[in-house]
Amino acid sequence: MRVQVTFETEFFKPEPGEDEKTNPGRFGHALAVWLRQQLSARGISAEEVIAEDFGWVVMVSRKPLLLWLGCGNADGSTTEWSIFPVAEVPLIKRLFGKSNTAVEVQKLWEHVKAVVPSIPGIRNVTWE
Repeated sequence: MRVQVTFETEFFKPEPGEDEKTNPGRFGHALAVWLRQQLSARGISAEEVIAEDFGWVVMVSRKPLLLWLGCGNADGSTTEWSIFPVAEVPLIKRLFGKSNTAVEVQKLWEHVKAVVPSIPGIRNVTWE
């Protein structure tokens, strides 16, 4: 299941030195922290926010699979953002055919679909 939402808002501001933890021009920490708080308010206890080369990860669970949300800005922009879900299955489970992640991703994505419209100043929302 490959889905994402893209949108524009001035609400999430790059933090000083943020892209030293990711890559030059890659932001999204404020978005990831906001998303983690929103998930928590809905009973989803996301573990942490982690820097990655593309932006930021909201780690939702590590077992039985890695389930996370990627957050980041569009190239060259500080007002265009995206969120996408990822499920990673351990190799041993993939080898034995136990790698169906669609249900977990869909459950998480329903929460994202519920909270994204509440982002202050959101516009030009595209669900893919």
